Amino acid sequence: MASTVASLTTPATFAAADVVPRRKVSESIKKAEETCAEETASGECAAAWDEVEELSAAASHARDKLKENSDPLENYCKENPEADECRTYDN
Repeated sequence: MASTVASLTTPATFAAADVVPRRKVSESIKKAEETCAEETASGECAAAWDEVEELSAAASHARDKLKENSDPLENYCKENPEADECRTYDN
């Protein structure tokens, strides 16, 4: 389990997880620009940019989720608060 958690939090994993959303966002931007090149006030143009916005937000949320789960010890302590490694002491 620990090796799985550690492997999911490596910088390479963060980079790989970020590549797909960025590629989709880039592709949707190109598509929106092509769609809007002819007519900027069309409904298709607005829909294309809405898709860009949604994909950008999804990519941002995915990055935030990866950052949120990046500390293996913190994840372990959420699952095992009684473990010695997870004890906190008041001064």
